[in-house]
Amino acid sequence: MNYTAAKYQFTEWLLEWGLHSDAAVELLLMICAHESLGGKHRRQFGGGPALGIFQIEPPTHNSIWDHSDSIRARAKRYDITEDVRKLEFDDKYSVWVVRHYLLMDKNPIPKTPEQMAQYCKSYWNRTGKATPEKYLADWEAWKNGRL
Repeated sequence: MNYTAAKYQFTEWLLEWGLHSDAAVELLLMICAHESLGGKHRRQFGGGPALGIFQIEPPTHNSIWDHSDSIRARAKRYDITEDVRKLEFDDKYSVWVVRHYLLMDKNPIPKTPEQMAQYCKSYWNRTGKATPEKYLADWEAWKNGRL
């Protein structure tokens, strides 16, 4: 997956759903860059349960659908159905799920790449091994065609 194409596509989907912000797009790109090397890996390394371009685990997927204040009403409006099996290959669905997870945080999405990388560690992957520096480096590498 090409960074520029992904940015365009993520932007189009978020605009379609009324969930767009430039910061949200860049944060999604940063997560994608780190978690799946820009969409190259659709299954977790080592045989873990995480799937798709954002490496979402099925229990996390289910929790988002169970606890988001807005996902079900919005899903009905856009004819989106809950289906964990879509995570691996349906990038639009994965963007949908992750964007709703981000909406569940009371804090706004940070504006700078450095703050976004910190946010990735503190909110997206608080128990994982990744560091903010690794999120930032992977995002920059993908953006510059080196991932």
